[in-house]
Amino acid sequence: MRRLLYFAMSLMLCAMAMYLCACASTGGVSIDVKKDPIKPASDLNKDATVNPSTNAITFTKEGITVTVEHWSRARLDNKFTTASQRSPFYYLDTWPQSMQSDVYHVSIKNDTTRGVVMNFKETKLYDERQYEYIPTTIEELSYRFKTKSLMDLKTKNGMELAPQILLQSRLGPKSRISAGETLEGFIPFFTPSSQAEKVWLIIVLEKEPETSTAAYQKVPFRFDYKQDLVLRKTQPITKL
Repeated sequence: MRRLLYFAMSLMLCAMAMYLCACASTGGVSIDVKKDPIKPASDLNKDATVNPSTNAITFTKEGITVTVEHWSRARLDNKFTTASQRSPFYYLDTWPQSMQSDVYHVSIKNDTTRGVVMNFKETKLYDERQYEYIPTTIEELSYRFKTKSLMDLKTKNGMELAPQILLQSRLGPKSRISAGETLEGFIPFFTPSSQAEKVWLIIVLEKEPETSTAAYQKVPFRFDYKQDLVLRKTQPITKL
């Protein structure tokens, strides 16, 4: 009997350890990729790899490794909305598409001997309806809440978090990743068309010139996705 009890307790501890490890690797938030409306496309670049547990896409080119992971609305709310703060990406279904957020977590690892600069002007989200979306700034995220009269203390606390988690803010004014450095953060966009099944993200990086007379070398990365139109319309609000 004691052996059975000991065995059962061992299994429970093992399962708990596995769960905590999983939470640690995903920011403490459980992931159900089946409920995410944005998923990696079946015709991804052959050099890209997909993590099946998170749907993160990793692509290495010219000594630079970029990993992109779409975060669903529910996952963002679970992570960043608490009793005292509201996610900076939060929105209501009644808000127009131009005020709703579609968010990607991006990690950039620079294994080159040169600095790498992220070109945010050319980094864009596209959909098959021929729309293109530029990264949303902190000011634009804040403006949504002000326009919808939702800039309360809870929202203000969440907006104070934004500079700490947005990739553009974390990279600083020069948007630079030093040689051997890895930096990560979120890039928000306005949501793609609810009628577009194909969505793709273009991230443009530039290697610094090797000499003073040389030019910056552009290194573009493309990440292809498919959008589940039903899931896009039925994403639940998890917290207020």
